[in-house]
Amino acid sequence: MGNRKKVIYVLGAVVLVTALFFIFYFVKEYSGDQGDSQRKSPHVQGKEPRPKQIRIVALGDSLTYGRGDPKRKGYIGLVRQGMQKELKRPVVLNNYGISGQRSDQLYKQLSNGMVSRSVRQANYIFLFIGTNDYRKTAGWNFRNINQQEMAIGQKMLYSNLDKITKKLRQQNKRAHIYILGLYNPYTENFYDAVSAQVIKKWNISIQEITEKTPNSTYISTYELFNGISKREYFSDAIHPNPRGYYLIAQRVIGELKIR
Repeated sequence: MGNRKKVIYVLGAVVLVTALFFIFYFVKEYSGDQGDSQRKSPHVQGKEPRPKQIRIVALGDSLTYGRGDPKRKGYIGLVRQGMQKELKRPVVLNNYGISGQRSDQLYKQLSNGMVSRSVRQANYIFLFIGTNDYRKTAGWNFRNINQQEMAIGQKMLYSNLDKITKKLRQQNKRAHIYILGLYNPYTENFYDAVSAQVIKKWNISIQEITEKTPNSTYISTYELFNGISKREYFSDAIHPNPRGYYLIAQRVIGELKIR
């Protein structure tokens, strides 16, 4: 009986020592794995978090589309580049400018699913419209301006811009809206000199709409092409060339409230 007890004690001791060894081994290994995992996790991920994209939407006519610029960047393409450089973040541009578009047509464009979706996602919205309203109201006759007709056209532009800005605010309450005023391309002697005063009046209406639109900024372009050689800054009668679009872009960039 004494020998059997000794054997049992010895076996029990062996089992206990073995069990303690394995417990100690696995605890050590588990702790080591966790430590290695925590140390290696940045290398496993491999990449820094991507900078958040900035989204901008441009609305308007051929001046937004970029007609006159062989690369079709226009002013807004240059603005996108400037914002990207300043913010050091990717800037995605959705340009919905359409050649020949008027303010009433732009208002309808905002009901397009793709356009409205882009507006909802935008951080900044740029609106440059009214040139074709002016041209249609003048009957494409810029040598003899009917000021009464132009006053009616001014009221129509005001009404359409009011609807446009309200629609934009319904679709996006947070994005800053930049609204550009009109410049005067009718500077040659054979044009009616009254164009300058009429366009200034139209710009007053554009500015008034901007002031009543929350979180918006009016940007004047009227002064940019005063006293310059039209041949150097325009591609045709009304559309800037790349040098002309650069002037507009620099004016816009100077007015940006970006963060």
